[in-house]
Amino acid sequence: MMQSENLAPSWLFDGLMDSSIDQLDSSEISSVSDFNKMFSDEMFRHPAYDFGDQLEVTVPWEEFSVPLVGLDSMLTDDVGEERQDVWSPCLSSEASINTKTEQSSLAIPYLGEAMMKTDNQLTLFHLLTAYGEAKENNQTELAEVILRCVSEKASPVGETLERIAFNLLSQDVRNQRDYLLQESAGNFEVAFKTFYQIFPYGRFAHFAANSAILEAMPNNSNPLHIVDFDIGSGIQWPPLIEAMAMQHKTVRLTSIRWGEEGYGHSPWRFNDTKMQLCDHARSFGLNLKLEEMGIEDLANELDRMKKRGGSREWLAFNCMVGLPHMGENKNQKLVNSFLDVAKQLLARNRGIITLGDGDACEKLKDSPGFGAFFNGQLSHHRAITESMESGIAKHLVQARMAMECLFIGPNICAHAWFQKWEQVNETRHFETSTAMEGLKVSRERLMEAKEMVNGRENSYEVRLGGNSGNELALEWRGNVLVKVSCWRN
Repeated sequence: MMQSENLAPSWLFDGLMDSSIDQLDSSEISSVSDFNKMFSDEMFRHPAYDFGDQLEVTVPWEEFSVPLVGLDSMLTDDVGEERQDVWSPCLSSEASINTKTEQSSLAIPYLGEAMMKTDNQLTLFHLLTAYGEAKENNQTELAEVILRCVSEKASPVGETLERIAFNLLSQDVRNQRDYLLQESAGNFEVAFKTFYQIFPYGRFAHFAANSAILEAMPNNSNPLHIVDFDIGSGIQWPPLIEAMAMQHKTVRLTSIRWGEEGYGHSPWRFNDTKMQLCDHARSFGLNLKLEEMGIEDLANELDRMKKRGGSREWLAFNCMVGLPHMGENKNQKLVNSFLDVAKQLLARNRGIITLGDGDACEKLKDSPGFGAFFNGQLSHHRAITESMESGIAKHLVQARMAMECLFIGPNICAHAWFQKWEQVNETRHFETSTAMEGLKVSRERLMEAKEMVNGRENSYEVRLGGNSGNELALEWRGNVLVKVSCWRN
């Protein structure tokens, strides 16, 4: 099984930035544009990434050395015939034809194959829609029959819906999924850094949140106290640490400690993250104070500091949830608890709340029934999967499969979606319930966010949203993948 708990993210922070940045002073980071440079591809030119000197970064696909030697036997049909069609993106040597006559004779079979793939996708779509409706109407036996039909068409290396169906049927294909997860986990570090770098989801959300914090923080405020809902590897914070170091300000970073119930297993160990971040901060002359505590302990401590009348901290409550690189989503009750405490503490302290959301539940909270909710989840994860596929060469099946298995698959589960639907009333309604002021996205921040995704596959769009224009959203072909909202007092 996955041994990710033993992985130390040593590559994350060592020399992430070019040494020339040491020559800058605080006056040179006065704009969001300067800050955005820290999130540019320059951030990934450390030798550990081995991406070369070109602007268009070359991804080290050769590092995905997953053998997947047993997969062929797993992907056989009932009569033992291997599904060669889903593995080979090009013609086999036996099918390579040199004469025009023989080539034309193959035109109709290949057209037929394409039509069969389209029919299979359409059939899967209708089956999955029917499953959602059956679950909504409590037709348990019918739902099980439909899932058995879906399982016959599911594949980890097929078309988009076939791969989504494979992950959706976690119980029926457990052996195959466990095997893929175990093999993919051997490449977790390179998969994580590659996924974060080549797809804009995480980098977009982190830039939107960090730039909002810097923009909203008053010049005379010191120190900055960041309270992070889920610090994970800590990859969000090096650029902000560097920006604060250039302004000669102090940073305190508190990671909230949650119990395992509802939070799940994290591949990152706090002590490793702490060491990496503190070392990185020290290299820029900043003495970072990083600690871990429960949310109640934090509230009590801030109250004591307030009563003593000595707290000059400017608070930044940061909550990133459901971003694809973060793996399995956290329980919504924990998110609500974090946001409630943040709102209470900011009623008597100065600061900001940044909320990065990659979960589909918030936009589906008004679904009339589980069928519509289920279809909404399908559409959301289909958009993510297709946007990933558009950024990877078709023949890199193993690399794509490893990243989908580690970062996308954990959130595609029929049973988990039904549980989410049952808890849909617990979905956060933070914006409508808070008296805090929405931090309007500045034109500069909007343009820099657009520049961040500019030049990628042109189906990505950055849009403004929120009741007060306080939301930046990353879309792909009209589907919202990630949105970041900010409020301040």
